[in-house]
Amino acid sequence: MENLGLIPKVLIACNHQTTGPFWVFGLKQQKLDVVLETDPKNVILRWSEEFPDLIVFDINLPEKIILELVQKIRMETNVPILLLTSSRSEDFLLETYSAGVDDVLIKPISPSLFLAKVKVWLRRGTWTVPADTLDPLSVGKIQLQPSERAAILGNGVWVRLTNLEFRLLYFLMSRAGRPATAEELIERVWGYAGEADSTILKNLIYRIRRKIEKDPANPVLIQTLPGLGYKFSTDPN
Repeated sequence: MENLGLIPKVLIACNHQTTGPFWVFGLKQQKLDVVLETDPKNVILRWSEEFPDLIVFDINLPEKIILELVQKIRMETNVPILLLTSSRSEDFLLETYSAGVDDVLIKPISPSLFLAKVKVWLRRGTWTVPADTLDPLSVGKIQLQPSERAAILGNGVWVRLTNLEFRLLYFLMSRAGRPATAEELIERVWGYAGEADSTILKNLIYRIRRKIEKDPANPVLIQTLPGLGYKFSTDPN
């Protein structure tokens, strides 16, 4: 499977004692890098640590909580999300897609079909450019190191960025001094229609400002342009 020389990584969120290790074994047999998280509450933390190429949910929790978990993950990343469920409720299945799930696999499901689905979505997910294939970028006193997914501030401090934070900051810095509309940023960062809006974008901008601005309440690096969008300043002084 082509992945620019990298081994695709799959994060499996599964609180079934036997099923999780079973899926892990099958995927590792396919030469994939697999991370198992048995506590659903830790899924977002594990995602931010591992940056997987695919997330698989196979969790035994109330449907409402499952939907909430999916929504939280989808706000952080655009990687494909697969959901395994024994539910055949059309309302619930429709809600999962609205929450951000890319594919629902109805259980029971054979290992062969599960592996086939994983491979398909890993191939489909390669349209996103891995951060470590990008060149380092510098604007003013701020540097971006794609291989570390980090920003180096003017005082030499390294700041770790999430996947979405990095994608947004890299895009703004790559066109420093030029405005980008909210619609353009959503398309570039999330990479799909309908899964993000201006409120989610503002929250992401806010989080980045807290990490790189001296005074996040009065930002000089990422500037808001009323009626236009945002831009990264080439001369913050």
